[in-house]
Amino acid sequence: MSIGNMFASVSLYRMRTYQVSDISCEHSSKDYVGFRFVSILFSLIFSCIYVAVISNNPAFLVATVAFLVFKIDETFVDVLYGIDQKGQRMDYIGKSQFMRGVLSLFGFVAPFAANQSLPMAIIGMALCCMLVTLFYDLPRAKRFGDMHPRFSCNHLVALGKACLMPTIANFLTTSIVSIVRQRYGILTDQEMLGIYASIATPAVLIQAGAAYLYSPLIRTLASSLQNGGPSAFKKSFLKVLGLLFACIAVATAGLSMVGGPLLELVYGNKIAPYLWIFPYVLGATTSIAILLYVNDSLLIMRDGITQIIINALAFGIIVLAADHFITAFDMNGINIAIMSACAPAAIAGIAKVLLQK
Repeated sequence: MSIGNMFASVSLYRMRTYQVSDISCEHSSKDYVGFRFVSILFSLIFSCIYVAVISNNPAFLVATVAFLVFKIDETFVDVLYGIDQKGQRMDYIGKSQFMRGVLSLFGFVAPFAANQSLPMAIIGMALCCMLVTLFYDLPRAKRFGDMHPRFSCNHLVALGKACLMPTIANFLTTSIVSIVRQRYGILTDQEMLGIYASIATPAVLIQAGAAYLYSPLIRTLASSLQNGGPSAFKKSFLKVLGLLFACIAVATAGLSMVGGPLLELVYGNKIAPYLWIFPYVLGATTSIAILLYVNDSLLIMRDGITQIIINALAFGIIVLAADHFITAFDMNGINIAIMSACAPAAIAGIAKVLLQK
């Protein structure tokens, strides 16, 4: 799965927000589809070389290649989702994801139950999702214009440059959690890291929920910037930010009340002595969610330099301070380190948005 995530991060190339916020149609749907083919090909070559270098286990190689087939479809359909969202038909996306959820479960379980083969189960899951792409997503995306990929050198280079800094910034953001967790595992032991990971699992709902909340509003934010200028964009930005804080506060309060008992029910009494850190986990996840929203807002503004600066700031803080926080606060040091890294970066990004002229 880690290789699949690496493949996805390169092939997606942080293009979705840029695509949806391209209100002036600087690039056509054909250009975005063509660029996605190129990014998938590049990422596939890189991933296959990486897999061949790190392992010579045939079973691992077959399973990994099968999973990459699944990820190819997943990353390709993302560009179609961008076309749907830009056309203000996110209901297409919801229906597609529902069908994928049901069919991928069937596509995985049926082959695995029949022959106990993980690669076959993954291929079954991938084929089911590809059918949804072919017979549902493509026809609906075509309603918004020509879908044939165009490989114009000028557009490919322009998109590559435009999304490069957001991609680097996103890599820095996503590395924050990985680095501090890795340091905690090294400084303590893997069992304690496993306990923390178990406690942190429900907190993912905060980050995912925040993304699903503001993602449909990306086009609205971009329209406010294009039609009303910086002043209108600031107002829209603050409204969405306030909505995020309000919804996250409600979700945090709810999860704080029910999260502990549910975690103890699932994982047993062994996890009980550590459940007191759960509210801090939610705080850390909230800081990441807000930083990601600020990143997308800066991408709408086409301000890649600020993205790099604030995320490099967060990355630098986590690298320099992770060990100190873990030593001082043990397991809760992970959360304090994440908040200490993300909060200044998010505040700096918000200040840049509000100070634009």
